[in-house]
Amino acid sequence: MRLGVVDLSRVKAALRRRLQLMSEGVHDRKVIVIINGKGGVGKSSLSAAIAAALAKTGLQVLLIEIDEQGNHCEDLGTTGTELADDGQAQAAAILEGKPLTPTGEARPNLYVVPGGSALQDVIEELYCQRRVAATSDDPEDQLAWMGMYASAIDAVRHLYDVIVLDVAPGSEPLQLQALVAGDMALVPTRSDPSSRKGLRTVARRFAVAMRLNPQLRLLGVVLFATASAATRVQQKIRDQLAHDLNGAAGVMEQTIRHVEAAAVACRTHGRVPQELAASPDLDPALRRSMKALAGDYRSLALEVLQAKAELDQADANRKARR
Repeated sequence: MRLGVVDLSRVKAALRRRLQLMSEGVHDRKVIVIINGKGGVGKSSLSAAIAAALAKTGLQVLLIEIDEQGNHCEDLGTTGTELADDGQAQAAAILEGKPLTPTGEARPNLYVVPGGSALQDVIEELYCQRRVAATSDDPEDQLAWMGMYASAIDAVRHLYDVIVLDVAPGSEPLQLQALVAGDMALVPTRSDPSSRKGLRTVARRFAVAMRLNPQLRLLGVVLFATASAATRVQQKIRDQLAHDLNGAAGVMEQTIRHVEAAAVACRTHGRVPQELAASPDLDPALRRSMKALAGDYRSLALEVLQAKAELDQADANRKARR
């Protein structure tokens, strides 16, 4: 199809409906956006492992990879299978208005919408729509382009308990789409200054997205690839991140340790740490490291559910006060 000609009337109607549901207090929190303005901070690995952990609890989970790199196929071992469509189903939903349909079930209860090179057309369309919006005098038309993913996701959100969005680090239009579609954001970051700069980039985009999505909240920041024994260093980093957040949210208690050999093994086998932790094929030392890493992800998944529950309770309290 030609780009820059997607009709946004359906999107605008969907955005009006979701804002109405939010005002009535009946827009349940389901969509977790995993995001950072910088790449290489463990975002894809975290998304796959968290989604798998939540599915393991019995929740119906949809994992959407809004990234043209398509790394989840390696994380979940779906490369070369019918589940790996190079982002075509996702592109069809956004550009042609087709239902956002998963390519399949990568694990029990874990349904996937992969990314891939087909999203290049989506990104180009978003840039076109943004340029068109900038020429409009209508505030609704100026913002509606940011809701194309929200419209597609809202149409299927009733089918799942949790939806995880893993969004590309370098694309502002894709990140704005994810933040408008999401209910909660989780930001993985390393301790280096460049990663912290990426966190501040997310904060700026967060503020823009809230113009269309006032219910959006930051779940917290996950400190990724840390040395597990460096307690004093970790506390210093936590203090720095807390300063960066300026009270918007906290740093998650659970960190994700750095185990390079385990990360390589997971990608090689196409399995998340929780699945490889008991593998008899691993070297004993690597198996011990893998078990520790798997424990990190399980603990983080529980902490995420707890943080979500607290947001749900806060929403319920606000609704009761009306």
